[in-house]
Amino acid sequence: MTLIKYYIVKNGKPHGPITLEELKNLGLVGTDFVKEEDWDDYKELREIPELSSKLGVKYERALPQYYATLDVRLLAAAIDYFFAFVIYCIGALVVLIESTDRLAQGQLLLVGLILIPIVKFIINVSCEGSRKNASPGKLLLQIKVTDTKGNPIGFGRALWRNIAKITCILTLGLGYLAGFLDRKQQCFHDKLARTLVIKGRLL
Repeated sequence: MTLIKYYIVKNGKPHGPITLEELKNLGLVGTDFVKEEDWDDYKELREIPELSSKLGVKYERALPQYYATLDVRLLAAAIDYFFAFVIYCIGALVVLIESTDRLAQGQLLLVGLILIPIVKFIINVSCEGSRKNASPGKLLLQIKVTDTKGNPIGFGRALWRNIAKITCILTLGLGYLAGFLDRKQQCFHDKLARTLVIKGRLL
């Protein structure tokens, strides 16, 4: 059986690795930050059901408190478009290799360019609705999409959220800029889908 090791944050600095028995002797409270060694981010002790029970701390599900700013979200979208463009390039290479008809090649490559936003849409829905709750761009920037209580949104709401982005396009980008005026950085499509884009607390 593998012995789980933990890290804690004290005075703004991480300490560890620490065993469970050592944690028990530190007198931790619910708001102390803890993580297992293979976790990506720290959590408050009170947010971790099994560990809080072992340490005699009342479990409390914390609501999201840290929201991704619009500039970070736009960068994530740009990265997603890059991934979609890479997929297009792979398809274009196949077309150029397999076809000798220059006219047909040009037509297929042009159609492929038009399909890039659709590929991005599919990537976003499938990834945001998955267990990771984040598209490739969001994963790289350590942000993710949740509901208003911090729970995964599932594929249905991920689909509706990405369809709702049409409102931002129809308002000539004002739907995105609305995020600047919102404390939770919610754009129009986030409000319609009742979603948040949150970030880790210790990055």
